[in-house]
Amino acid sequence: MDAGLNTWGEIVRHVYPDLQMFHDRSQWLAGNFDTPSVFIETDLVSDKVSTPRANRIVEDVGLVFHFDKERVTEEDEGEPIPFDLTPFFMFLRQRKYLYASKRFGIAMIMEPPRNRPEKDRIEVTCRYSYLISVPKIPVPKINEFYIGYEGKELAP
Repeated sequence: MDAGLNTWGEIVRHVYPDLQMFHDRSQWLAGNFDTPSVFIETDLVSDKVSTPRANRIVEDVGLVFHFDKERVTEEDEGEPIPFDLTPFFMFLRQRKYLYASKRFGIAMIMEPPRNRPEKDRIEVTCRYSYLISVPKIPVPKINEFYIGYEGKELAP
């Protein structure tokens, strides 16, 4: 399960409840999606042991918000309608770039996102980290001990 990807989907769903989301790269590259929509992709940067029971995951996220095409008049047909990302950035700033997902059980610490506007979309990138629990491996207990002395086994 990709907790980071799912949590970003949760954030986008919270801010834009009606926006179509997808994360299939081949679908995105082929252009098989409706607009307005957002493509979400995460990339693992590092996975380090933080404590004996948790690993710190550092990932990069890319969110590509695709604008809707305006179809009011023939002259405007095909012109993109700019997407307002102010609510998205306000949501992150209000939470001081920290987000705790109760649904997926992680708390993300984010760097402030960077954006790059294009003609028909805006790309938002961000690095973030979170702790993920490592299951405890049961170790069998030793209940009997045997001592060897001069080649002979002695009972306890």
